[in-house]
Amino acid sequence: MTTPGAAEFDWERVVPRIVNPTKVAIIELLRHDQRPLSAARMRRLITEVRASQAQMNYHCETLLKAEVLEEVSAPPDAAANERFFCLAPQ
Repeated sequence: MTTPGAAEFDWERVVPRIVNPTKVAIIELLRHDQRPLSAARMRRLITEVRASQAQMNYHCETLLKAEVLEEVSAPPDAAANERFFCLAPQ
């Protein structure tokens, strides 16, 4: 038995609905900047999407759980509660 719609599945229609632009922006920023950043610093640097601080924290946390990001030590100039992230080794 085949699933209805399996043969004509349209990835071009589906991918924009399931891939989050904020997550993509975070990954691209870390790829190009090549230094650890906190969610707050990412929010200031990312201009192509608008996200609240809570949304940035959420997206960083979900990327961390998905092993796309890893948490690293904060630099000396960081606030006490800032968590820093970089891309996880693939």
